[in-house]
Amino acid sequence: MAEVILETLSRGHRQHYKITHFPTTIGRAFDNDIILSDLSVSPHHLEINQDENGYTLRNISEENGTLLNKQKMDNLTTAIELPTLIQLGDLQARILSHKTPVEPTRIKVQPKGLFRLLNHPVWVSSLFLFTLVAIIFDRYQSIPVEKNFLFYANQILPTLFIILGITLVISGVSRLSTHRWEILSALGITSLFFLIPLAFDYLGHFLDYFFTSDIPGNILKHIAHFLVLPALLMFYMMRVHLTAWLPALGVALLVSSPISAYHINDAMDQLSAYSEFSAYPPYNQTLSSLDIRAAKTISLDEYFEKVDSILTKKAHDMLEGQEQAEQKSQSSSFKN
Repeated sequence: MAEVILETLSRGHRQHYKITHFPTTIGRAFDNDIILSDLSVSPHHLEINQDENGYTLRNISEENGTLLNKQKMDNLTTAIELPTLIQLGDLQARILSHKTPVEPTRIKVQPKGLFRLLNHPVWVSSLFLFTLVAIIFDRYQSIPVEKNFLFYANQILPTLFIILGITLVISGVSRLSTHRWEILSALGITSLFFLIPLAFDYLGHFLDYFFTSDIPGNILKHIAHFLVLPALLMFYMMRVHLTAWLPALGVALLVSSPISAYHINDAMDQLSAYSEFSAYPPYNQTLSSLDIRAAKTISLDEYFEKVDSILTKKAHDMLEGQEQAEQKSQSSSFKN
C-alpha cells in the first residue's frame, strides 16, 4: 500500500499519484515513474527515496530546479517531513502521507424547483426563446414609430450575441473548475439575468402608476442593477460547482463588481445632472390603459382647480419676492 502521495496543482485542478516503490523519479520524460506534462518541468526533475530515517528528495533538474518549502534545492539529498510543499519549475506540488485526511464530501443537491428547469433542455430552450421574445416586445414598445421586421431583428442581434457570449464565459469557467461544460445551466442563468430586470421594469411601471409614485420603480430598478446578477451567480456556484455559500457569495460579488460600479457611476451622473437644473414637480409620468390605482382619480375640474390654486400662490410669492428685493435695493441706495 502506498505511504506517499504526490499531489500536483495546475489551474485549480489537483492530481494525485501513488508512490509504491523507491526510488521514484519524476519528470516529463517517459522513462520516469511519474510523468508530468508541465513544460517548466525538466525531463528528469526530482527523485524521491526512502531510508531508515524517513523520506528524502534529490533535485536532478538542470533547468528550472526545485523549491522545497520555498527554498531552492541543490543537488544534494535532503531529508523531508510529511507533508512537504515543493515546486517543480512553475508546477506547485505537495508530498503527502496516505493518511492525510481529505475534505468532507460535498453532497450534490438533487435537481428540483428552479434548478431542475435549468438542467432540462426543453425548459432551458423555452426560457431562452421567451427571453428573446420579451426583449423584442420591449424594443417594439419603446420605439414610437412603426418599423419593419428586419429593423427589430437588427435590434435583437447584439443582445443575442451578448447572451451567447456570457453563456460561453460562464460555461468556460465551469470547464476549468469542474472539467464539465455546463452549457444548459449557463444559458438558463444568462437568460434569467436578462429576463428578470426586464420583468422588474414592467412591474415597476405598474406599481408607480398604482401608488402614484416613482419610489417602487426606483427600488426595483436598484434591485435589478445590484442584486440580480450576484444572486444568480451565487446560485450557479452553489448548485453547479458545489461551492459553499460564503465563497460563492465572494466570487459572485467579485465578478459582478464591474457592472455594479458602472451602475453606481451612472446613478451619480444622473444625480449630478438633476442638481444642475431647477426642481420639477414630483409626479408620476407612467401611463396605463387600465386605471388600477390605490388613490382615487380626480376629475379634470378638480385638477384645473388645484393647478390654478398652485399657480396663483406661486405668482403671489414671486411678486412678494420682487417687492422685497426692490425695497431692499432702495434702502441700500438711500444709505449710500
